[in-house]
Amino acid sequence: MDYRLIRQSSGWNYWIFHPVLHVVYRLMFRKIYLHNRKGVKANTPVLIAANHPTAFVDPIFFCIFFDPPVYNMTRGDIFRKPLFRRLMESVNMFPVYRLRDGYEGRDRNEEVFEYCSRKLSQKVAVTVFVEGEHHLDKRVLSPHKGIAKIAFGTYEEHRMEDLQIVPVGCNYHDGAKTRDEAKIIVGAPLMVKDYWQAYQENPGSAINQLCMDVELSLKKICYQVDNVQDMVLADRMLLLQHNQHPPALLPVVEHHATPFWPEKALLDGLNKLPEEQKSLLKQNADQYFSAIEQSGVSDESLIHPEHASTGNLLLLLLLAPLALAGFLISWPIRTAVYAITRRTVKKKEFYTSVIAGVTTILGVLYFFIWMVVGLATGFSWVLTVGILMPVLAWISIFWKETRKRWMLASRALRLENRSDLLRMREEMMRFFPKQ
Repeated sequence: MDYRLIRQSSGWNYWIFHPVLHVVYRLMFRKIYLHNRKGVKANTPVLIAANHPTAFVDPIFFCIFFDPPVYNMTRGDIFRKPLFRRLMESVNMFPVYRLRDGYEGRDRNEEVFEYCSRKLSQKVAVTVFVEGEHHLDKRVLSPHKGIAKIAFGTYEEHRMEDLQIVPVGCNYHDGAKTRDEAKIIVGAPLMVKDYWQAYQENPGSAINQLCMDVELSLKKICYQVDNVQDMVLADRMLLLQHNQHPPALLPVVEHHATPFWPEKALLDGLNKLPEEQKSLLKQNADQYFSAIEQSGVSDESLIHPEHASTGNLLLLLLLAPLALAGFLISWPIRTAVYAITRRTVKKKEFYTSVIAGVTTILGVLYFFIWMVVGLATGFSWVLTVGILMPVLAWISIFWKETRKRWMLASRALRLENRSDLLRMREEMMRFFPKQ
């Protein structure tokens, strides 16, 4: 990332919280994969066309990992209160006004379109979540026409030959839990100038064609389950595929998305399965996951007995003091964050977004207090612990996860029916070609 571009942002909190959010996301996610990050070019008018699984986690990914500045469209009802408006604008958010949120009339959105056009003329990136809503289903909804209208309106006014729509897919295994995996995939750009002649001849047809191409592009870089009734089966098969090759612990952020493509191929294969085979696969999956739940193990522990190694046990013993320190120092923040989240979150799509936001704000205040206390008392150990706080918190999380894996793998090794469970698992994977 070119950090020199951050201060070009008109949102003052955008560059203040930028480094903090890098830390928060590395604690909140077990793994972050970025594919073709440079596909969102700096100093270029880019309309990011993205799907929208979560409320604010998706746009923050764009803000902290794409070359800044990035401006993100979000629901207009959040901007009704002056305090929230100022906060949203300070992190490069701008509103879109929808009928479902109680807004009527087209004037407001004409202002939004003009805002987007003005930002694009400044050669920055503007995000439009083209589905018009956030949802955790692993499928792409048909895009709204707003992005095409913004693209053609901007091209007509400014005639920027490099104006482009870049599809970006946000993919999560769960989306409503912390310590998830995120795969952010940047696709090939659609140049607006290539559609301009068609737009002049028939605007409606050109808008429809551009939206259709955006949808097809997104479906290539997003998890796509065609039948809503297959969502549970799809999640289970993704879990099996993922556990075949668990990712390396470090680095947390990797600039490729190698695991995504076999997962995507598996879902594409699931979509093509004849209903008879799919029904049989569902029955097998129900039996298998019921069996491992009754056995008190996980799929990962069943196929990775190496997690119960003596080396991992020694690592747990060696890291225990640091893990305890990290647990104790992060306890006030962790307790407050989860208490606020449980009290305020009503929809699961907001869960990780609220956690990220509250952790960022409280984390900055907590770090400031530690530094003030350390400087006021002159205790160097307070300053040292404060500076090491994110590292100690991460060690605590890693220790807890490693301990759980070690215990489950140890239990799985002692199962009398382990070979039967492995055979059931292998039978399910035969429905798909070898990757």
